[in-house]
Amino acid sequence: MSDHHFDGHFPEEAEQNEIGGPVLLSLILLATAVLLIWAAS
Repeated sequence: MSDHHFDGHFPEEAEQNEIGGPVLLSLILLATAVLLIWAAS
């Protein structure tokens, strides 16, 4: 029973993390780059 419950939940979570992780990381890197350029000028 718990196997079926995990089967329903896991793909959704994995899909969300697959999309959200790299996007969040790239946004943080982009913001850091902008701040560094702004601070240097």
